[in-house]
Amino acid sequence: MEFELIETHIDSGHYHVTLANPDKPNPINSQLQSELGTVLDDIEEDDDAIVLTMTGGGGSFAVGADISQMNEWFQSDDWDDLIRFFRSGQRLMDRIADLDVVAVAGINGYALGGGLELALAADVRIAGESATVGFPEVDLGMVPAWGGTQRLPRVVGESTAKDLLVTGRHVDADEAAELGLVERVVDDDVLEDTLIDYAETLAEKPDHVLPYLLDAVETGAESPLETGLSYELLCNTLASFDEETSGLVADFAEK
Repeated sequence: MEFELIETHIDSGHYHVTLANPDKPNPINSQLQSELGTVLDDIEEDDDAIVLTMTGGGGSFAVGADISQMNEWFQSDDWDDLIRFFRSGQRLMDRIADLDVVAVAGINGYALGGGLELALAADVRIAGESATVGFPEVDLGMVPAWGGTQRLPRVVGESTAKDLLVTGRHVDADEAAELGLVERVVDDDVLEDTLIDYAETLAEKPDHVLPYLLDAVETGAESPLETGLSYELLCNTLASFDEETSGLVADFAEK
């Protein structure tokens, strides 16, 4: 399928998406939401899907929600369309976070507001050295509406999240790594290759176990330790029932 605001490449269970608005630094508007949703439809229906990687073309990951589109709704008092836009964006981020495949955001240039929320919905974030992240919504008299106030503290802690949200300050790649907002920083010119290498690494793993690992971590993060441990045991038991696990254990024992 041809898209106008994204480019896609699919190879051996690796879905790679590049945000590619030819005119602007990848603001997230209704059309981009729809196009990303179509890719998620394909991933959810593909039993061979393993990993989704996302990055931005034109020097930016995504500068946030499309303020020009939102301004039209503000000026015309079209609150229904505005609220629908907020809700659809939140559902989109939830779908990414709930994928049974590993989602990796390769942040290049600006990832602000909704762009950072898109990155936070991913399981892993890798930043190019040019990356700049932040939540500028406070300066517009707004609150992040696509999960920023909920996912950010789960990643960097409550105090740091509050600091970033109330000041709206920009954070460069190195500070983002120090805060735990990104897992690593690489040179911009190798970011794409890093994403490919990451996907190839995952392709070598027993694919049936990856959803269990993601689910165990996510469930445990939102549950008391006792509940998380019980769920971990369940996930490991279900994963162990797979024939591939039995074969891998036998091969390891023989060595």
